[in-house]
Formats: sequence, structure tokens, C-alpha cells
Amino acid sequence: MKYQHNNVQISYHESLNYCLSILPNVSRSFAIGIQFLSGELRKSVLVGYLLCRIIDTIEDDRYLDLNLKEQYLNRFLNCFDDIKETYTYSKVSSELQGDPYHLDLVKNTHRVFEVYTSLSKNTQNILKNWVSEMSKGMSLFVNRYPKGIRIVSLDEYKEYCYYVAGTVGYLLTDLWKEYGSFINENVYNKMQKNSVIFGEALQTVNILKDIKWDAQNENSIYIPLNILKKYGVNHESLLNISSQENAEKAVREILILAQQDLQISVDYLKSIPKMNFRIRFFCIFPLFLAFATLRELDKSRSILSSEKVIKVSRLEVKKIKKYSLFASLSNKYLDRAVTKILKF
Repeated sequence: MKYQHNNVQISYHESLNYCLSILPNVSRSFAIGIQFLSGELRKSVLVGYLLCRIIDTIEDDRYLDLNLKEQYLNRFLNCFDDIKETYTYSKVSSELQGDPYHLDLVKNTHRVFEVYTSLSKNTQNILKNWVSEMSKGMSLFVNRYPKGIRIVSLDEYKEYCYYVAGTVGYLLTDLWKEYGSFINENVYNKMQKNSVIFGEALQTVNILKDIKWDAQNENSIYIPLNILKKYGVNHESLLNISSQENAEKAVREILILAQQDLQISVDYLKSIPKMNFRIRFFCIFPLFLAFATLRELDKSRSILSSEKVIKVSRLEVKKIKKYSLFASLSNKYLDRAVTKILKF
């Protein structure tokens, strides 16, 4: 399959190879999970992840003019209906600042959509539906907070997490139903109950890990103001040394929320049939990493002031990968592995 635009031929295989090669540079952990999938499902999740990463790159650029940011998030939706639009959209990269690999991905939007058009119509509709929902939600918050996101309440926090991560939970669950040979309607309905929490749990751990970085580099603060105020802190004083002790107490409330959501996510994993072990591994590996990251955050005395990024060691990542393989075949081992990780 080849598509010609302005005398430039883009082959499907070139585009697929690009998508596979850029993936580890924009997400190591998801790259491991995606590589474990196979066939059309692997390709579908690959494209879905990269589409989400493209609009996330737009949203994260703190220097991009507000009107342009909103325009680019909305224009992205046109790419689903007209592949010619993807070539125009690729030029957006020249106006962005950020991680070089993320910018390169935006520059190659047309390649991602070239692979997208090779997917089944059902799969295309799933990706279009949930990525569009994510993009509209991002645009909503860009509009609401033109000078940088400042989450006010826990309800608003959950609304934000739904748009940027809960949608991913739904997207993946729809793909599991589409390609999982042992996922019938009853299994799908069970998974649906917790799929949004699965996505949001991973997002909350990322938010907790990056509070300081997000505030300083993206001008975004996600810890709800009404929780901070309970401890005499606000968004402006969040990172002040004088407010550190009370601010940490506020952050602990979100940490407890993350712990609860991660436990609910374990139920999501258990609802996936063990015969679909590749799908289970894909979901288990990032969740185990999130449990380990949350454990390190919980042990830390200074989530907000630490100069070091709180993360899981390479050695433990290797162990978690092994745990994930065994847990993909057994729910009993899944529970034991979570206990091991929390006690590590």
C-alpha cells in the first residue's frame, strides 16, 4: 500500500517501521507491553498510543500560543477523516517546543495515520472515538486554564484524569473485546466497570511522581486547591520550603486515592481471561510499575522538595517484568506479586 502526496510516496511498511522505531523513544514501559502483543492487536495499540502521544505533545507545550494550542487539538480530529490533512498537520511540529522525539512524532503524524488506515473499520472507529474524546477534553482544560492548569477540586481532578487517561482505559478495553478471542460480552461488561479506573490510576501515579516538574516546566498543578487549603496551602505556595510539611499532607490525600485506584485496577486485571495472557501482560506490567513507584513515593519524606526523580531501579524493573509474565497466567500469583512489590 502506498499513498502519494505532492509527488512523495509513503509506503505502509515504511510507516509501520517508523511507528515501531519511535515507540521506545516516547515510552519505554509501553513499548515493552506493546512488543508483547501480536498481530493486528499489537498494531492497533501501537497506533492508538502514538495518536494519544501526538495530542499530549501539543497539550504539554507551555510556550505555544493558547489559541494555536486549541486550534491544533481541534484540527487533529480532521486527520481521522482525510489523510491529506495529516500531511498539513505534520508541519505543526515546527511551531512546538519539547522533547525531540515527541516533536519528531508530531512531524510524522502522516506516517501514524498511514498505519491507522490499514486497520479494520471497527478498530479505526474505536481509536477515533476515544482519541477524539481525549483531544476534546484537553481542549476544554486549555480553554479553562489559559495561563496553566490549576485544578480546583477533587471532582475536577477526576474529570481531568478521565479525559487524559480514563479514555485510554476505555480505548484499550474496546480493543481487548475486538481482538481477545476469550473476551465475550459478559467478560467485556465486567471489564468496563473498572476500565476507566485502570487508566486513571496510572495517571495519578504519574502526576504524583512529577508534581514539582509539572509545576516548574509545564506550569501545571494538579493537586486540588480545596485539598491544599485544608492544610493552609495554595497553588502559589505549594513548592515553598515554608509550606512543605503541610503541602506534603495534602499530597498524601492524592496518594491514598492512587492506592485505592490501583487496588481496583487489580480487579480489572483479574477480569481479563488468563487465556488472553498477552493482553494481561500488557496491563499488568505498567500497573506493577505504578505500585512500585507509589511505594517509593510513600516512603519518601519529601515528594515535593526532592531534587532526585523518584523512580524504580532498573534491577527492580527487570524483576517486575518477570513477575508480570507469571501474573499474566495466574490471578493468585498476581496477588502475591503485588504484595512482594509493596514490601520490596
